[in-house]
Amino acid sequence: MTDAGEELFQKVLELEWQMFTTVQNQGQRASCQDDRRTFLIMRTSQFMAWDMETLVSYYQDLAGAAGRGENLMAYKYGYMMEDTQPTEFAALQPQLPALSMKKRQLVQQLLRQQLNWLDELAARFSHVVEQGRPIHASQAARWETSCETYMRGEMYTYSERTLELLWRQVQSRKAQGRNMNEEIWEYTARLYGKKSLAEL
Repeated sequence: MTDAGEELFQKVLELEWQMFTTVQNQGQRASCQDDRRTFLIMRTSQFMAWDMETLVSYYQDLAGAAGRGENLMAYKYGYMMEDTQPTEFAALQPQLPALSMKKRQLVQQLLRQQLNWLDELAARFSHVVEQGRPIHASQAARWETSCETYMRGEMYTYSERTLELLWRQVQSRKAQGRNMNEEIWEYTARLYGKKSLAEL
């Protein structure tokens, strides 16, 4: 990675962390909001699978939101409540940015492919999958957040341009027979000091 790329990477991570650690929860502060190391590993793993054009676009999303005094992490968890806490979500929804039909369609396309990739991984690395979130919302217990719910909530905070760029990457990976979510997990394993996902 170039120096400019590394600088952009750090800017994205720092903006996200500042938003994440200041999210106001219902009830008490979540312990994960003080776990910077785990946060950085998880977010770094994801962004390492992105190309620079997508990362630049997402940085612009974050910087634009910060400039307006908006917290994309708070929005993400708000959108997730549609699945996990529908009654509370109904009261919160007017405070969340409205979602265009185009954004909903892009997110659904991305989500469908990512869930397919996660199902493939679950068949090959069940010991890893079992330690994390359930993949599908239909598999989650009440108050439990699935990968599906989490990813949808996050992608709703991306701009349409960022989603379009991410979709282009997903289509490219699929055409090459590559699993983008596996690449993210490989990065995670290495950041935890393992040689590979298989070792993890």
